[in-house]
Amino acid sequence: MKTFFVETWGCQMNQHDSELIEGQLRLHGLAPVTTAEDADLVVLNTCSVRDKPVQKIISRIGFLAKQKPETIIGVCGCVAEQEAGALLDRSASVGFVLGPGQTARIGEAVRAVEQGKRPVLTGFDAEAEYNFHTIFRKSTTRGMVTVIEGCNEFCTFCIVPYTRGREVSRPLGAVLAEVRSIAADGIKEVELLGQTINAYRCPETGATLARLLEAVASVDGLLRVRFITSHPRHFGQDLIDVLAENRNVFRYLHLPIQSGSDAILRKMHRKYTRDEYLALVDRIRAATPKINLSTDVIVGFPGESDADFDDTMRVLTQVRFGQVYAFGYSPRPKTPAARYRPEISEEVKTSRLQRLFSVSNRISLELNQELVGEVAQVLIDGESRRNPEHWQGRGEDNRVVNFPKSGREDVGDVVEVEIQRAGPHSLSGEIIAGAVRLPIVSAG
Repeated sequence: MKTFFVETWGCQMNQHDSELIEGQLRLHGLAPVTTAEDADLVVLNTCSVRDKPVQKIISRIGFLAKQKPETIIGVCGCVAEQEAGALLDRSASVGFVLGPGQTARIGEAVRAVEQGKRPVLTGFDAEAEYNFHTIFRKSTTRGMVTVIEGCNEFCTFCIVPYTRGREVSRPLGAVLAEVRSIAADGIKEVELLGQTINAYRCPETGATLARLLEAVASVDGLLRVRFITSHPRHFGQDLIDVLAENRNVFRYLHLPIQSGSDAILRKMHRKYTRDEYLALVDRIRAATPKINLSTDVIVGFPGESDADFDDTMRVLTQVRFGQVYAFGYSPRPKTPAARYRPEISEEVKTSRLQRLFSVSNRISLELNQELVGEVAQVLIDGESRRNPEHWQGRGEDNRVVNFPKSGREDVGDVVEVEIQRAGPHSLSGEIIAGAVRLPIVSAG
């Protein structure tokens, strides 16, 4: 094997795992190519949070095997952990299976394939070696840093504790060393990652996520810090204070509610009520009034009645989230909810999702329209996908902003953009004359 191609499915954790995978493959002498068709090795880094992505990955394996039978396919990520050796039985083109807890061993898996073996490396090792220097970071403006792996919540619908294991927090000092390295490379923004990130506790000092955020935000050269994903029941006042008091921390928070019905929340084992969630939102907004909130919602959980769904819709209109990520429930292996009844039909799920998105898109548009005339500090990510004559970036509230190039700025710069137009999913504007800020060298 001389060349490789990595396809990533799923969340930011998977995207970051793919950066680690690519770094390891480069270290072992493989060269990246731009298409799967040109690769000797295709790595599918997979997600199994929902059923449809799993089916798409199985179809993708079949397509690749048929199109180029000599290609070796490596399956990594959560589907690899979930299916393990069964993936080898599905296709002779699958050369190895690597769970998310074994990502750093991909070089070992490649060597085994070259020796004629088909290894299956799954399970979790809390003492596994982690070397951030080998990560191949694709973005020149944003760097992802894992601070806690796994999850101990065991929500009844969620497969993550089974595919990513129990919670393991990294030492605060190790996280800071990685962040300093990223900032020294000129990256302006860091995204701290964890399935339940606000459950973070430094194994050496006991420091919470709030203390970690304060330390990261003070790193020289770093302009912005964001973090994902938070669980409502772990959101303490110390974290609220850090959001309010530290300008380097994003004015954005992803806070999944999953359902607005107390009955469904109990069945989901979420360990909070609707009123407790709403009270938390009130406290957060009292401290940071302009914070942009997003959330996750599961529609059609087993037993969800029309009244339960109406409770969810009332929460959406009351909280007025900037973004809502909603999905129809799909049963996952090993999870308690896979046995729950009664099941909700796909027709009902689709109808409820359509209603939900109609309302959430209207709210997003209204919130974005309120920003017209304001000035946003935008970190430029690259060219707009729709128009190469425009830049695209994100403001301090994580909203996407598109604007025409002036010829004086470049990727990685922070510019002031006056917002002139708003859609439900993005903003458009113009650079304010003379407002280009050069790359920051020191936080001072």
